[in-house]
Amino acid sequence: MTIYSAQFKRKQEVPLNEHSRNSMVTQFRQNGLLFLMLENAYIRIIILPAIGGKIVELTKKQSGTQFFLQPSREYSNTRLPYYGADHLRYDPSGFDDCFPTIAASTISTKDKNRQQMDIHFPDHGELWGIPWEYHVSEESVYLNVHGVRVNYEFSKSIRLDQTTVHINYRLINLSDSPFMYIWSAQPLLEAHPGSEIILDASIDKVFLDWTTDSSIGQHGEYLPWPWLDRNQNSSLAISPPCGKQHTMKLYTDVLESGFCGYVRSDSGEKLFMEFDPRKIPYIGILLWYNAWPDDPGKTLYTVSLQPSSGRPDTLQQAYCNNECSQINTFSMEEWSLKMRVT
Repeated sequence: MTIYSAQFKRKQEVPLNEHSRNSMVTQFRQNGLLFLMLENAYIRIIILPAIGGKIVELTKKQSGTQFFLQPSREYSNTRLPYYGADHLRYDPSGFDDCFPTIAASTISTKDKNRQQMDIHFPDHGELWGIPWEYHVSEESVYLNVHGVRVNYEFSKSIRLDQTTVHINYRLINLSDSPFMYIWSAQPLLEAHPGSEIILDASIDKVFLDWTTDSSIGQHGEYLPWPWLDRNQNSSLAISPPCGKQHTMKLYTDVLESGFCGYVRSDSGEKLFMEFDPRKIPYIGILLWYNAWPDDPGKTLYTVSLQPSSGRPDTLQQAYCNNECSQINTFSMEEWSLKMRVT
């Protein structure tokens, strides 16, 4: 039973007539915060506009399976994050959007007088810790927010189609200078030992951004995927026993196919993500197994598959490597992401 929708569990068994297949949006308040619930006969998502437009829940209604990692305690309006807050202090969970960087980063750009200036973006970017505006239709949710250090508008619309969540993104550069960025989805998944990451068969190696276990490798090295050794005793794709302690961030090279998935060992249920690799050319893979950060009370057991417009986590390095996105002055970029549960 998840924190946010315990009161809605009676709705799980819904007759699958044509009317019940349609989506509906409802609102409810809990601990002083407004939540938006978008559901149809198959799946339910819950969105928290006040904290980065976060999706806090993705549930398959027939089984009651919750696919996203849930917070250790309930969100409350007495404990809201703020711009530049430490992401780890606010119980990372659910699905955040990282933009315009993943790790804290400083980049150089030009001000309105065409003078060079440095801009610092906080860890996980500008958007996860600030409130988003929203409006709803009968079957969709629309959310938007404005940049803090750069003048842009970032928005997303969310709708359901049977067992698929469709998220359409739009970025508008309202400044008089182009700027570089990374957008990355960050859904933290409810992981279980023996669950498996699914990538396209063409992927046979991954780029190591960072790890808590130096014996695995160093930043910039490539690791074979999925097997770390020739005897196939250690697979990066399989979630290890809960006692295992290591955390690492990996990236694919430029993708041929925009696809990834996670198969749960407890139920056999699957979460797949699909996207256009021409706009989202990488997948970040966060394997977080009880080893980061150093505070034992904050360690988690989770996996995150992160379709991303750039790599690695730091925008500054992605820019230097020519592995980030750019939006021109007074222009617009759009992309989309599908999440499907089976």
